Amino acid sequence: MAGIRSALIATNITLSLVFFYLCTLPSSRAWDGNQFRKADEKEIEHYTEAEEGSWSEAYYFIFSTDPQPGLIDMIEGGDGSRWDTELENTRNAMTAINNMKPPPKFLFVGGDIVNAFPGESLRKRQEADIREAFSYLNSSIPIFVISGNHDLGNVPTPDTMESYQKEFGDDYYAFWVGGVMYIALNSQCMFNSTYTEGLCTMQDVWLQKELDRAGNSSCQHVVILMHIPPFIDSLEESNTYFSIPVSRRLALLRQFSHAGVEKVFSGHYHRNSGSVWTEQKQDGSSVEIEVVVSSALGAQLGGDQSGIRVVKVLKNAISHSYYTISDIPESVTLP
Repeated sequence: MAGIRSALIATNITLSLVFFYLCTLPSSRAWDGNQFRKADEKEIEHYTEAEEGSWSEAYYFIFSTDPQPGLIDMIEGGDGSRWDTELENTRNAMTAINNMKPPPKFLFVGGDIVNAFPGESLRKRQEADIREAFSYLNSSIPIFVISGNHDLGNVPTPDTMESYQKEFGDDYYAFWVGGVMYIALNSQCMFNSTYTEGLCTMQDVWLQKELDRAGNSSCQHVVILMHIPPFIDSLEESNTYFSIPVSRRLALLRQFSHAGVEKVFSGHYHRNSGSVWTEQKQDGSSVEIEVVVSSALGAQLGGDQSGIRVVKVLKNAISHSYYTISDIPESVTLP
């Protein structure tokens, strides 16, 4: 009898400790991960043209990219099995975003959500840990994601695409927020589609339909979100690991410009870069697309520091600024 009583006392103490721990967690924690909005049938529920197709007021969103747990360890000579720094970066950034006034409309993660490639032993742990770190974000702020090369593999296969879709949703899709159309693309299809030609052709067909829809709609702006940028510094740069191949670059930008795309937000480079591409038309007019290459929330490959980009969406313009994690502003001024 004494043994049963002792066991019950121990159980009650354990339950009390668990309850105390849960109660002391920051209220912004969202352990169910519901703020990760998975695209299905190439759209996101509640963020469709029917529900979000009309302009109402200026707002801003957060663009973050390459949280990539494990990469810092590899850069420092390890095997990629440690990622404490990346998780701390993500948690600190989410906490800072929670304090921003007004709150952002959404957070977009521009790929390389994890560092381990599909099928590698560390993959599942990294997925679980980075989800937990992002759960520090207030659950009222939705998180949208797009795939990067580490998420799908440098040369994707149908299996790696399917695996990604099960975990994070469609690998390309469109969504609307406050009268603005956002098109999120699988840039690996443009980089190397050796084993996924049929699937990537489906994205090409879908993309043209969406761009046609954008051109014929009353949307205030059209924004492209993709992991690998069309270019780093200029259209004329040669092929590199960090940009869309020359063979596809110009045609892609022209496709964007004909639909009125103004901005392309990308990551992958782990440094801040980008520039404006201008297309001269036969009638003497010109159109411009700004390619924004944003540095990483995780590892840096240049002189920048880990951070996020604040993107202001105004009725007649879109502006943006990069902030290190320690400098994320508490307030954002909107007209």
